[in-house]
Parts: sequence; structure tokens; C-alpha cells
Amino acid sequence: MRSTWVRRLERLESILRSRAHPEMVFRYGYLRRLPADSGGERHVVTTKTEPTALANVEQCEFEERVGPAPGPTEDLSFTVYLRKDEAHNSSPSP
Repeated sequence: MRSTWVRRLERLESILRSRAHPEMVFRYGYLRRLPADSGGERHVVTTKTEPTALANVEQCEFEERVGPAPGPTEDLSFTVYLRKDEAHNSSPSP
């Protein structure tokens, strides 16, 4: 009876491990864009990452680069790109 329970537990643990996903990470930071006149395909890369006081939150710096993006990843992160030229430009228009 004991060996049956052990096998069943091992099978359940292996199923749970196969369904496990990596933790989600919230990344935010300023994006350095390419000039508007540069044509062609573009993609964004992370150039700098710093941890914050909050778990699974990272402050980053991003840069736009020419060319196609690298292949797909299984990253479940949520990313927010900020623009410096619009950071404090919230004055109401007349």
C-alpha cells in the first residue's frame, strides 16, 4: 500500500513540475528610440536592468535597434516603455 502511494505522489509531482511557469516580472524604464528617418524593421532590447525593493519588479533601460527581433521567448514579463520627452509634459491645453 505504501509503495502505491509513493508512486502516485511522484506521478502527481512530475505533472505539477511540467505545468510550472516561470514567475512573471514587471519591467519599466525609458526607451531610447531610433531617429524617425531610420527606415526598416526595428526591435527593442534591454540594455540595463536594476532590481527594485519590490519582488519581481525591475527598473530597466531600453534601446530601439535596427533589424528583426530575435526569435520568440517564453518570457511572461510585462514591460512598460517610458519616453523622456513626454515625462513631464502633462500641462492642459487652452
